[in-house]
Amino acid sequence: MYYTVCYDIGDAKTRRLAVKLCKKAGLVRMQRSVFTGRAPAALIRQIEAELMPLLKDRNDSVAVQPMDRAAFKKMRFIGKRLHKKNLAGSRLIVFV
Repeated sequence: MYYTVCYDIGDAKTRRLAVKLCKKAGLVRMQRSVFTGRAPAALIRQIEAELMPLLKDRNDSVAVQPMDRAAFKKMRFIGKRLHKKNLAGSRLIVFV
């Protein structure tokens, strides 16, 4: 499964943990607080479980968007060049 994880976290220590967990899951940074790529569901659940108790109720948020292969293939990038093959992990995937 493919995922996009976006976060808005005020505390620097918690933000660094979010980055570490996203990278550990195999996601690639698209923007400062946006990661995407192919990852096991268990690692995505770990991100949610570790960050949830650290988030400040009114100010912080984490959004996790699962995508199937078809939705991932339809994703378009405008501006900074990102290569889907780098975001998809080590598996062979063909984009049309």
